Amino acid sequence: MPPAPPVREPFALPGEPYRPRRTEWLGVTEHAGWRLKLIAITAVGALPDDAGIKAALGAAEREVPQPARAGARPGVGFLIVHRGAEALWVLVCWWEGDILYERLWRADPGTTELRPVPPEGPTACVWELQAIDHERRAWIRYVLEHPGAPDLAGYLRSGPAGGEPAP
Repeated sequence: MPPAPPVREPFALPGEPYRPRRTEWLGVTEHAGWRLKLIAITAVGALPDDAGIKAALGAAEREVPQPARAGARPGVGFLIVHRGAEALWVLVCWWEGDILYERLWRADPGTTELRPVPPEGPTACVWELQAIDHERRAWIRYVLEHPGAPDLAGYLRSGPAGGEPAP
């Protein structure tokens, strides 16, 4: 089969070239049997504040299934809180075996009034996908490569880009 011809049709892209965004691992929170890694991202300025983190934890509490541990679900996941240019985005993610479940929430800029994003909405942006890729690799390394003795503690200690929890 011959290679596809290059696409030369213009399409709308953001006006700014891609730049990495500040991403920090904030540690692990435990609630209702769940252990969730907290990851914060910001487009500009400060990371999401305490109110944004609190709202994200509230969204996670509404989304993660109960009981936390059941079948292939070990009660482990991660929470991405992203202060983006056009919204506060929250990704609530949890593992069941080799499957990642994700729910997306958003709040208008300057607010923490999170609303679930409908299924036909977006999934994640390129900066969130970088954090998700780290979590995928860590899940494989610490859990899936060791089915007889998964290292959940090792997974939970693994922050994006090998980072340490923020003080």
